[in-house]
Amino acid sequence: MNEAELDRLLDAWEAPEPPASLRAGLRARFPRAERRRFAGPLRWGLAIAILTVALAGMAQTGADSRDNPLVGVLTHLYSHFLRGLELRRGASIANQIRQSNPRVYVDGQAAAPLEYAPASRMDVQVPGEGVFSLVPYRMPPDSGGWIEAGRIHENAIEFRARGRRVRIVCDKPIVDSDLPVFVRQRP
Repeated sequence: MNEAELDRLLDAWEAPEPPASLRAGLRARFPRAERRRFAGPLRWGLAIAILTVALAGMAQTGADSRDNPLVGVLTHLYSHFLRGLELRRGASIANQIRQSNPRVYVDGQAAAPLEYAPASRMDVQVPGEGVFSLVPYRMPPDSGGWIEAGRIHENAIEFRARGRRVRIVCDKPIVDSDLPVFVRQRP
């Protein structure tokens, strides 16, 4: 039998329909997904109710919203939420840097490679000046000596370390838009 004869035979063959019990039996073997219908809406309803009561209480007493402890807690939680998002983005950027073969240049001359530390921190050895740590996310003003010293742009990180120009060039783009780099000299 050649290929053409086999094609004609397969075209003429009609496969029988599978029985309905096959589908039902197969579906019965898979675990059923539990549906949670009210958990999300109840949480949102509870949050809205708490805020409504707090705001109604403020309106009746004429108190300033900054004096309300609930508003203070919510503000605190929101700022921590935003900080967490920024730290997560910083970890993603640090991971992209790590995977893109970064090359370090100090004043245009090749320098020692980046060293990676915890919390998305990277260390750069600047000849004659010491080791400088950098992070790809914003640091709060009272964070112990971290200053905004440069920028991340596409596939390059540039900053100043005691008057020396440090440039880290990667093989792949790191970010879509310019971001600040925070740097501090290690003791």
